[in-house]
Amino acid sequence: MTRRYAGVLEAYWEQGWEGRVEYALFVEGLGAPFFLATGQRLTIYTEDGGVLWAGVVRLVRRKWREQHNLSFGIWSYEKQAGLSYAQWMAWFVHDPPLRATVEVDDEP
Repeated sequence: MTRRYAGVLEAYWEQGWEGRVEYALFVEGLGAPFFLATGQRLTIYTEDGGVLWAGVVRLVRRKWREQHNLSFGIWSYEKQAGLSYAQWMAWFVHDPPLRATVEVDDEP
């Protein structure tokens, strides 16, 4: 069975994380962030509803030389394979937040 979640992308962090973020989807009514993980199918939409990016999440460790060009000091250990760290991070801090869907297959 496949579960589908719809919401907005969010760079999520908590006090004490020293500026580190996790990639999440904010789903209204869920009560907690939905954290992205390898193997989930993600579709990110443009502001006008077109598909900006779609594929299977495959988080890989970013190289230390890979930096984002955001004006604030948040960072992540991981990024999407095949995309630049700067681009991946920018989608999660976009203003207004970008809409997205995530599909997750339940274990049999």
